Amino acid sequence: MLLKYAVGQKPTVTVVGFWVVTPRMAATLYLAQSSDLLPASESPPSVTLDDSGGYWFLYRYFEGANLQRHQGELVDLYGERVIEGYQLTRFIQELKQAAEDVQGKPNQWDVLVGWNGHAAVETEIWRTVKRREVQEVITAILDLANAVSGSSRLVCSGD
Repeated sequence: MLLKYAVGQKPTVTVVGFWVVTPRMAATLYLAQSSDLLPASESPPSVTLDDSGGYWFLYRYFEGANLQRHQGELVDLYGERVIEGYQLTRFIQELKQAAEDVQGKPNQWDVLVGWNGHAAVETEIWRTVKRREVQEVITAILDLANAVSGSSRLVCSGD
């Protein structure tokens, strides 16, 4: 599922397969006013990602755009980051690269999402992701990122 909603609206859920919003770990990307980081009143729907295969597929692109690794992950399931300026430019470029890369993928493929215990081949955890669903998520995030203007900022807030 992909949870999308605009400020002042009730959340609506769009089923997008691998994006299952759970109480475990999630990161929400949204537009905020630069002064308070509260969601902007007029903005595209926010995008909430969980720790599924889709997030872990996109993780390499998120981190490819991360210019401040010493401050943690760019799209963090636990913390909060503001994505602005040149960082935002890099973020958009990496997402465009992800969109191109997904075009060459099969209709579905497996992504390593973690390990059950210590990191070893026999403890790997894999999830299947679908190309169409990844494309929809990339588009939703790019819509948010491209809507940043003036005093607004793109914020990633983990739970």
